[in-house]
Amino acid sequence: MTRKVFFIVIVICGILLPTFAGGFEPEYSISGAGTAKQDFYLVNVEVSTKNKNIPDKDLIKAAVNGVLFRGFSNAGFGDSQKPLAGDASNEAQHADFYNEFFGKDGTASNYGSVINGSRRVIKSGKIYKVSAIVEVNKGALVHYLQSANIINSLNSIF
Repeated sequence: MTRKVFFIVIVICGILLPTFAGGFEPEYSISGAGTAKQDFYLVNVEVSTKNKNIPDKDLIKAAVNGVLFRGFSNAGFGDSQKPLAGDASNEAQHADFYNEFFGKDGTASNYGSVINGSRRVIKSGKIYKVSAIVEVNKGALVHYLQSANIINSLNSIF
């Protein structure tokens, strides 16, 4: 019984802590934006926020989070990419690592870049939908996660 309670607490912390760590906003959607050069993903990310002037850093964090935990489909190309980190259990299991990685001074934003001229802002009621095309460095991200013992290959999680 205590194991189940402990696991539930870990999962809840894994879900809630990134929300409060460094202001990262988890309200986003991600989809493929075409083909990119080798070891990179090209994704369209849309963040829902109350502030239309969010930094590119937050768009990149959302794109990296999506690549790691959600995966995405490339509708125009008929293929999809699985999440690099497997599933949400990996995020809960390594919550301390991911809280630091996505935190205010974290390194998640080092693994992507916003494509110039792709940023769009649309107001929807009291919420802004800020979108951009982000190039995510999949090769460097996988290497970093492997060196931190978070994943041991693209398909296998510790």
